[in-house]
Amino acid sequence: MTAMFLDSCAVREETLLSPLKVAQRTTFLEWDSQPSLFKHYPPFCYRISLHDIEALSWLSHLRCITSLRTVAQKPYYQLNVPSAGNLQPLEIYVQVRNVPGVLCGIYHLDVLSEQLVLIQEIEGDGIESYLGLTNRFNGFMVMVSVIPFRSSWKYGLRAWRYCYLDLGHQIAALNATVRHFGLELTKMSHYDGNRLNFNMGMGDEEHIATVYGIGEIGNRPVKELKNALMNVAPTNYIMKDEQLSASIKNTPLYLENHEMNKWPNYLSLNRHRRSAREFFASNMDDSALAILMRRAVPKSLEVIAVILQAHSMQLGAYREGQFLMAGNYRSDVIHLLLDQRFIAGANMVLLIYAQQFTAHLHIEAGIYAQDIYLTCEHLGIGCSGIGAFYDDEGSKWSNNPLLYAVAIGGKS
Repeated sequence: MTAMFLDSCAVREETLLSPLKVAQRTTFLEWDSQPSLFKHYPPFCYRISLHDIEALSWLSHLRCITSLRTVAQKPYYQLNVPSAGNLQPLEIYVQVRNVPGVLCGIYHLDVLSEQLVLIQEIEGDGIESYLGLTNRFNGFMVMVSVIPFRSSWKYGLRAWRYCYLDLGHQIAALNATVRHFGLELTKMSHYDGNRLNFNMGMGDEEHIATVYGIGEIGNRPVKELKNALMNVAPTNYIMKDEQLSASIKNTPLYLENHEMNKWPNYLSLNRHRRSAREFFASNMDDSALAILMRRAVPKSLEVIAVILQAHSMQLGAYREGQFLMAGNYRSDVIHLLLDQRFIAGANMVLLIYAQQFTAHLHIEAGIYAQDIYLTCEHLGIGCSGIGAFYDDEGSKWSNNPLLYAVAIGGKS
């Protein structure tokens, strides 16, 4: 480990929360200083509305604004994926090749306008060679980048955790959207992340973190990009955290493919997903608790369900639906989650652990949590992902490191 780079174990130690640390760091944010939330390419760039060409319509559900309100005299965006409080540390780029009606090129997905913004046309060149492909990929290649400063502005180095949790939510949304539209993801198996990042025109404050193909590998050979793409700043200003930036830069691309559940009403669920900030325990049936506890858990994770309030189900901790220990842990869980009082109305909290503290396991925790969000929306109950907790106190239910928590309860 160099002075400029923290590995994941060091990140955990540096970002542990305790009651003393929380008290020492408590301060008021100057929301006027929040960096810009979305990347803007110059107005001279060619644009295509996602609603004008049928082959592009699925992209409008991939990362989309589902609600807009005003908080502290600033726009507060809610997307189909959470972002630890309107921080939006992700961007999406799409390489399009041989899609009828669309110029072959590399585009930025403009969430605000629901448009693809052309950054550079391509012919026989493209990003394929940076991903171990020798032939052109026909269809779409979706790249998700992480912009750590958008999150570290508020959370400091602990933003490392939130960036990867958010990335997991976005990967899950990509998987679910592709599955809903009857498309298929092509998993990439090789990569050269640094060359990809450089040729995509990224500076030190933005990093491609994952790439997926939607289409098929063709027969024609492909060349590297002729020139690096234009560099556009990801925020209106930057305050560098070299440890955080280097740690994300040195994390390999996440290239795993997860089979998401198929929801007949997915488009509605995707557009109505919200992080609840109030729960009404009496409005949630025990049957919903049982359904959530039976959801498949990735082998890489351990999920402990702590039942806080129920009509007849025994209170206590469960693993994979099996009873572990009895007890009323409501006050323990509220304290674990930084004494956030809205947790008091929850029926259940899912505590997501992993055997190791790594970036990729945080991503998988986010993928699992996105499925829980959709399930809760389908069941008509509330859900809230929580990444802030007193780390050491999570050991009450598991010896593994706690990565994420999801509070669940009835709606009004």
